[in-house]
Amino acid sequence: MNITILYGGTSTEHKISIQTGLAIAEAINGRYNLDMINLDSEIYHSPHLLLDTDLVFNALHGGDGENGSIQSFMDLHQIQYTGSGAKACKIAMDKNITKLIAKSVGIPTPNWVSLKRNVNNGMQLQDNNSLKFSYPYVVKPADEGSTFGLTIVREESELEDAISLAAEFGDEILIEEFIPGKEITVGILDNKPLPIIEIKPSHNLYDYDCKYTEGMSDYIVPAELSDSIERSLSEDALKIYKTIGCRHYARVDFRLNDKGQHYLLEINTLPGMTSTSLLPKAAIAAGLEFPDLIDTIIKIASINK
Repeated sequence: MNITILYGGTSTEHKISIQTGLAIAEAINGRYNLDMINLDSEIYHSPHLLLDTDLVFNALHGGDGENGSIQSFMDLHQIQYTGSGAKACKIAMDKNITKLIAKSVGIPTPNWVSLKRNVNNGMQLQDNNSLKFSYPYVVKPADEGSTFGLTIVREESELEDAISLAAEFGDEILIEEFIPGKEITVGILDNKPLPIIEIKPSHNLYDYDCKYTEGMSDYIVPAELSDSIERSLSEDALKIYKTIGCRHYARVDFRLNDKGQHYLLEINTLPGMTSTSLLPKAAIAAGLEFPDLIDTIIKIASINK
């Protein structure tokens, strides 16, 4: 089988995507014929670069790689690829829409309002009601990953700067209730939840530094949770995954408060896939080493278009 790894891209997560792409290439390690393409805008004018492959392993993060654009392009040219399809990616990339869908199917999510850029380049409140929750707030772009543009706002004087920062990364912003408690993530592989991970960042939030700097976070895999909480988290992770229409694999992030109540934050259709990333950590806890995880995804994607 000929595999082409699509990585890099032009989003803010470019560097992380390169790490993912190189890790996947190393994991494949002679199992398949391998080619690598560092995505740029020119790929849309050069579909022939992908036509000779049996399967594209999508190692992109954020931007066109994760918002449905590259998926639509590959669908148009009948190119088979790993990860969720265009519609699911577009929905999942928009945290506001994801939260609305979660709410509609009974999955708890932190209270929030959204701001959208108007014709005068200002930010306009989309919810006519005033905020129904108190400080601290989480202010973040609605369609950005890796916590780019995210701020915890503890008092009103910090809000304007937080909105300005988030606006640098997108045209829509969420102002969300901050849920004190544990950072939890649930990986999904082939429609089955993986062991749950609790993340213990050295900062107040699992921010960019804590995600990508070795030693700045501790991970408990599997998380030390009661059977009922574990079951509830896994069920809701799989529910949002299926409701949005994801396929092959994804990762669902939650906050868990001290009363054992969980709140959906977002779903990642193309989570980090280095040997030290969260979904691979969960797979290892399930008995699947990183090269075998990559091989499993390739086999799933080859059968399940």
